[in-house]
Amino acid sequence: MSEEMENDALGIDFSLCCPDADAPGEPYHAIMKVDADGKTDGTLWGQGSKLMLFNDCDAAKKIIEAIGGKDFALRGVTKAHLTELKKLEESGVAELFVIIGFTARGDIEAMPLKEHEARKAKAGNPPPLPKRG
Repeated sequence: MSEEMENDALGIDFSLCCPDADAPGEPYHAIMKVDADGKTDGTLWGQGSKLMLFNDCDAAKKIIEAIGGKDFALRGVTKAHLTELKKLEESGVAELFVIIGFTARGDIEAMPLKEHEARKAKAGNPPPLPKRG
């Protein structure tokens, strides 16, 4: 099955999966494959079928440096984009993980997206800071 037919079968709106450099990282960021013009085909960096999202831009930038990232760039993942990515996970095509940082030895620390979202929901939102003078 071609990739285009597979995306159609999964109901993925591929137009949402190719963000430009200005896309906001709300709620996540991703390292994505880019061409010479800096355009992405929607391919996320990961290992096999394990696709990585980032909670922190700095962690993503460190990984781009480590992989010699001329063919990769940091892109924002919007809520709409994330909804499309979740379709890959729901269909069993891919697993989504969130890289949350690095261990003291420098190893990548990640957790499944569902677990990360559950922890964020449980933590809630802190109250706003009072405005100063």
